[in-house]
Amino acid sequence: MFRLFLLVYTAAILLSPKALATEPTRYLCFSRDQDIWIANLNGAGAHKIVTGNDPAISPDGARVAYTEPGKGSIRHIAVIEIASGKKAVFRNLPSDNAYGPIWSADGQRLLFMVFTGEHWQIGLIGMDGEKFQFVQPPPGGGQDLWSPVWAIDGNTIYTQDMTNIYQLDLAGKLLAQWKISDALANADMNSNNRIEPASDGKSFLVDADLNEEGHIKSWDGPPPAVFLFDVATGKARRVSPAKVYAWDPCWLNAEDYLFTSTIDGRHFGIYKASLTGEKPQLVVNNASSVTVSTR
Repeated sequence: MFRLFLLVYTAAILLSPKALATEPTRYLCFSRDQDIWIANLNGAGAHKIVTGNDPAISPDGARVAYTEPGKGSIRHIAVIEIASGKKAVFRNLPSDNAYGPIWSADGQRLLFMVFTGEHWQIGLIGMDGEKFQFVQPPPGGGQDLWSPVWAIDGNTIYTQDMTNIYQLDLAGKLLAQWKISDALANADMNSNNRIEPASDGKSFLVDADLNEEGHIKSWDGPPPAVFLFDVATGKARRVSPAKVYAWDPCWLNAEDYLFTSTIDGRHFGIYKASLTGEKPQLVVNNASSVTVSTR
C-alpha cells in the first residue's frame, strides 16, 4: 500500500504543470544571400522567412523586424510574424530610406536609422508602426549617430558617432560618453558597427576595425575584431581570437557569443565563441548578421 502511494505521489509531481514546464525554445535569425532565415540555436532546421536585410528577431521569437529593400535608395522598416507570415511595412515614416531595426527588450518598440534631408537620424517606433519619434542627438553633437541599441533599462540607448560612444535618454539627454580612441586600443569604429549590451548592463560587445594589415588579401579594408567594453571603466579588451575576422557580435548567454566571420573574404559563416577564449565553432555556414531570441 505504501509503495502504491509513492508511485501515485511521484506521478502527480511529474505530471504537474510546474514539472511539465520546459525552457522556452530560442532561435537564431540571420541573413543568407538576400533572404532572411531562422534556425534552432545549433543551426539545425534552417528555413527562409522573407526576402530582406538587417534581420532582428524579437525577444520572444515570434516576429522578425528587418529592412525591406525597394528601388534605388528606397528602404522601409518591416515586421513579419513568423507563424502566420503576416507582414507589416512601415511606409508612414518621414523618409523612404530607413534601415536596421533593433528591438527593445520588451518587444514593443524598434530603433532604426532614417535618412532625413542631409543627415541620418535615429528613429523610434512601436512594433505596430505607430508613435514614431526621433531620438535627438546629444547637445553640441555635430555628427550623425550610428549603431543605436537599447540599454538594458529599456529607457536609454547606446549609440556612436565614430569619435565617441554615448548613452542617451530618448529625449537626447547625454548620460554618459566615452572617447573611442581611449576605449579601444588600436581600433576604430565605422557606421556599420554593432553594440550589444550584456544582460547585466555592466558591459557590451562591440566590433571595430583594427589599425593593422589583415592576412586575407581579398578583404577590402582593415580586419574587424570583437571587443568587450566595460561600462564602469570605459575600457575595452579584445575577446575575438587573433587572426580571426569577427564582426556583428550577438550574445548567446553570459559567457558565449555569436559573430560573423570569413576565412577567405568571400564566404561567410556564423561562429560561436566564448569570453574565456576557446576556439570558435562554426554554427551556420553561408550566413551573416545573426540575432538571437532571448526567451
